[in-house]
Amino acid sequence: MGGTVNSKLVLTTTAVLIGIFGLGWLIMPDVMGNYWRIEPGDNLNYMGRRYAAFMLGLVVALWSARNAPNTQARRALMIGALVALALTTAISLYGALALALNAWPAVVVEFVLVVGFVWVLFVKPEPVL
Repeated sequence: MGGTVNSKLVLTTTAVLIGIFGLGWLIMPDVMGNYWRIEPGDNLNYMGRRYAAFMLGLVVALWSARNAPNTQARRALMIGALVALALTTAISLYGALALALNAWPAVVVEFVLVVGFVWVLFVKPEPVL
């Protein structure tokens, strides 16, 4: 993982993958809910779109930060993204194990993104400017 993984790659990859999920939940929450095996209805559509709004806001922040110098502010944004992804991964794992939702693909993707952030923030951190 060493030399090929850097913060720009992690931020870009996260923005693209979370952006795909976010657009899915915004544009077609019923389809996303069906994929996850969640009961359809107005409440699902409403909560799916609320979830999408936060996801897409995070995407814009991560995408905007990908080429920025590695300042304390950029690092703080990455730590916030790490916390959000770690919590989301735990919730997805709960959904897969306890609720029998089709959450395993999300667990894997989210976990890989968490590992990427841990790598660039704590294992092989880049110098802060």
